[in-house]
Amino acid sequence: MIDILIQSLVDTWHIVPRVIIIMFISLYVSQVLIETGMFKRLEFLGRPLARLANLPREAGITFVASFGSVLAGNTMIAKIYQEKRIDSTQTLLTALLNTTPVYVKETFTYQIPVMIPLLGIKVGLLYLLTFVASGIMKILFVVIYGRIRLKGSKSEIQPPDQDPASIVVTPKRTFGQVLVISFLRQRKIFLKVSTIFILTTFVIFLIVNNDVIRGLLDYVGLLTAFFKLPPSCIIPVGTYMFSPLVGASSIGAMLKDGMLSDLQGITACILGSLLMLPIFTLRYSFARYASIFGFSLGSSILLVSTGLGMLNRGVFLLFFLSIT
Repeated sequence: MIDILIQSLVDTWHIVPRVIIIMFISLYVSQVLIETGMFKRLEFLGRPLARLANLPREAGITFVASFGSVLAGNTMIAKIYQEKRIDSTQTLLTALLNTTPVYVKETFTYQIPVMIPLLGIKVGLLYLLTFVASGIMKILFVVIYGRIRLKGSKSEIQPPDQDPASIVVTPKRTFGQVLVISFLRQRKIFLKVSTIFILTTFVIFLIVNNDVIRGLLDYVGLLTAFFKLPPSCIIPVGTYMFSPLVGASSIGAMLKDGMLSDLQGITACILGSLLMLPIFTLRYSFARYASIFGFSLGSSILLVSTGLGMLNRGVFLLFFLSIT
């Protein structure tokens, strides 16, 4: 047992420092972008998308709110649904639309600063392409399904009249102040995220080194063989299901050592992310969506969202399989 603990600590040490540095930089830069209003400039996208999908104006408002927090956007639309101002179909499509700002934010805060350095330029950019394609597929689904099923809505939220005397003018910050404020605001988030990452990485390696997931890896082995991946990919792909960072780090190391070709590396990453989606949904999203939208509607939203994500990855996997 002591040997397993030591080996798990060594494996964790090989991965954690580099990723922690990348995480700190990405979190800090993203906070600077938020403070300077770069993300806020995307708000103009909300209203045209809602109108295009025959969704009410509320959908555009919650879409904009989701750039700050998907939970906030979904809570807003769930309240409107509970007040019977929109139906279940409008709510489902709006909740799906609310997930798409994540793809914009994570492109700059996770994919570019974290995944591309871990996987290398070629494989990292291909993986970014599949990630962005998932968001585009969701938007297309919302627009097409909305135009087929919905006839449009006159429901609108009228902004309250505001007393000019009540308007508070926020003084403009200098860039130096923005840097300091961004550091202070992301510090607690970084400590929380890095702590969870270190503990998760250690636990994952502890599980792997104890052969606890060996039975599950047997099924993963069938999939890696189907997609013409070497047996050495079984553990990284299986690990990816529970921790994308650890799985991507392992695959990135294999790419750098020449154990995998670029095509095999991107195939392994997409296969791992496909298997990860339902596990992530059950572990992290189900309780949240069920509590906000109710069991039935919350399950429907997650089923459609997860299904679209898996379908997108499946299409890419079959395409890469066809060119091997």
